Amino acid sequence: MDQTSLSIVEKEMLRLAIRKEDAISPIEVEKYLKLSDKTVKKVLTQLADKKMLIPASGVKRIRSYRLGDQVKHPV
Repeated sequence: MDQTSLSIVEKEMLRLAIRKEDAISPIEVEKYLKLSDKTVKKVLTQLADKKMLIPASGVKRIRSYRLGDQVKHPV
């Protein structure tokens, strides 16, 4: 995945997850980036679709995300 194709918001969410070195929750991202819950959930879903974040808890309702392998170990 080409890094230039990521939005600024996506990059900031990934930075938060990298810095935290643990799963991040939508509420945590909302507070950190001062965004609405709807925007946060949409962008987290986009990052999950790109395999940059993967669900860390929950099946139907995902409560947290962690870094995907391609972010942990970039080629």
